Amino acid sequence: MKHLITYIFLWLISLMELTGQSCDVNGKKHYTFDDIKFLLDKNNCNKCHYKGSYQALWTYDTYENMTILSLCGSEIIVHGKSSVSLLIDKLNGGPTSCGNAMPLGDKMISDADLLALESWIDIGAPEKCIPVFDQIKEILTINKCNLCHVDSESWSFESYNSVFIKPLFTTCEDQELIKYRAKESLLYKKITDKNVCGLPMLVDGNPMSEDHIDHIRDWINAGAPESARVLPVNLSEFSTDKLDDNKIIIFWKTASEINTSHFELETSNDGIHFSFLAKVIAEGSELSGGYYQHIFKEPKKGFNYFRMRIVDFDNSYLLSPVRVERIINKDEVFNIYPVPTYNNNPFNVEWYPLDGREKARLLIMNINGSLCDEFIINNGVNNLTFSGLKAGVYYLSIEDYNASRIVRKLVVWDF
Repeated sequence: MKHLITYIFLWLISLMELTGQSCDVNGKKHYTFDDIKFLLDKNNCNKCHYKGSYQALWTYDTYENMTILSLCGSEIIVHGKSSVSLLIDKLNGGPTSCGNAMPLGDKMISDADLLALESWIDIGAPEKCIPVFDQIKEILTINKCNLCHVDSESWSFESYNSVFIKPLFTTCEDQELIKYRAKESLLYKKITDKNVCGLPMLVDGNPMSEDHIDHIRDWINAGAPESARVLPVNLSEFSTDKLDDNKIIIFWKTASEINTSHFELETSNDGIHFSFLAKVIAEGSELSGGYYQHIFKEPKKGFNYFRMRIVDFDNSYLLSPVRVERIINKDEVFNIYPVPTYNNNPFNVEWYPLDGREKARLLIMNINGSLCDEFIINNGVNNLTFSGLKAGVYYLSIEDYNASRIVRKLVVWDF
């Protein structure tokens, strides 16, 4: 009970510290880039990730810098999809697919701040307030686009549906609008790129203003909404906390529950394959939502991932973000399964080091000691595929915390 009271107190404090939502469009609130920049500054991310820092490979001093590709080729921000955005992958407390988890060390940002980041990305990661279609139509009219774009032969923005229809006689292959992907949409290319297919869209021979361009970009990246919409997740909190090595508490709060039937908690030890954990009946109200908790009494050593399905009465559902808690192992863990395995089949390598390293080099050797393949594995469960190995016996090895080698035997079969 003492742990639970402390947890709820810290949760309330985190809500009080959470940055506000600057935008209110017809009663629908959402975050902007400035809100998110404030949140990252509050978590001291600016100590490393600032313009001119010799150690920063990513900065968020400007919106453009924040939304670039990482050196790994992964998208730091995937508009509309926080679950596959590298920024969330680095902050959610588990191993990351690119570089090191953030922040460095054991400290994590609060679940409330993480939910704010996820909510911002899920609505399209806008720089400014998201416009609706009527505002976009007004911008295009101010820029005299209606002088040429009047019907289906030349592309029209007279109605919401018409903006998605490709002109009849166009030679351009790009789609006019791709929801959540402004940079791939022909409309955005036409107002920003001089080398675009056909003629660029100019205003009396000049480019459209940056402010108008930004509004069109944010609108497309937000899914090109016809009208103001609520956040795609009706959670105002989704948190986990380790009570001890045998218990993890899962706590959530809904902002409203309209036609909500129940919640299905799921767990995973690799963040990819989830299994059912518990069902909780929805008991909140339409206006104020509800508060819920579940205590997980069988956590595994290493990383425990959690997510939730918010299920409506018609069986449709929304998935919550993923939360991670780590149960510290007292021994070095290095397991491989299934054994034997088949060539070109998915394969799992489970690795939990005593020294807390995030990554290690995994070597695959044949019985003669020759190197056949190698991988960089993360602390946790790694899903790998070995290809090009002949049927036979192999040895997998990694270096442990005292620089000696840990070796496991692997048998590979042909189909």
